[in-house]
Amino acid sequence: MSTAITRSATARNPAARWAAPWATVFALGGVALAAVLPAGGCSSAARKAKPADDAEVVAEDDAAVEGIDFDTAITVDDGRIEVCSPEGWTRAPQSKDYLVKYVPGRKKTYPSIVVMVSDAPEGIVEVDDGSQKEFVAAIAASLAGTYSQNGKSTLIKKPAATRLGPHLGAVWSAPATIKVNGVRETIERMSYALVIDGRMYTVEVRAPKGKLDAEGRALARAVAAAIGPPESAEEPAAPEPAAPEPAAAPAPTASSDAPPA
Repeated sequence: MSTAITRSATARNPAARWAAPWATVFALGGVALAAVLPAGGCSSAARKAKPADDAEVVAEDDAAVEGIDFDTAITVDDGRIEVCSPEGWTRAPQSKDYLVKYVPGRKKTYPSIVVMVSDAPEGIVEVDDGSQKEFVAAIAASLAGTYSQNGKSTLIKKPAATRLGPHLGAVWSAPATIKVNGVRETIERMSYALVIDGRMYTVEVRAPKGKLDAEGRALARAVAAAIGPPESAEEPAAPEPAAPEPAAAPAPTASSDAPPA
């Protein structure tokens, strides 16, 4: 994985402060997430979720990229994109489960922000004004099979259109659990997705239940907004124009002092 330091920092201090007695268990990465299919007692948020045909409703836009340290830029996904860390955060060990993972620190591992990749929905190479609704609907359809019970969605927040800096994308929230010392614990997570050259990049922020606040979500949004192709190398300077050729010397003329013929 190569490091590219190509942009200047324009960040604010996120001052993220979260901890849990068992938080360090997750610093090693690779902890599997399991979808929650609640029984009779699903959350009130899930019970009040909007119908699937409202999936294209536009979420609150956020074009700002704040709290990002651009000096931490690295290239991932075989050099296709560049990602940056929230200011002051730590990059976690690599894992096959994600492209990169960020945590507030070695001892403060939540909320965590992970960047994942997959193929974009069929037929979508980029998301623009004309394809954003289709993109959101495709995500909604892909989630429907996993997050449903008795014909009703169990998503906490159904996919909605949103803006992530220069990107148009989608945002949603799905329930999940993780195992901590053999015991399942409920976590909160919010996902932000965008498409670049037919690849879908999903930025997901995760935290123990009750620990995911607006600042954590805003930083995940900012990570997504800062994603982009690696900046091209500086263009070579234009060649200097060739120096003009020296003027030809004038042809010699007869001297007036020459003797007569």
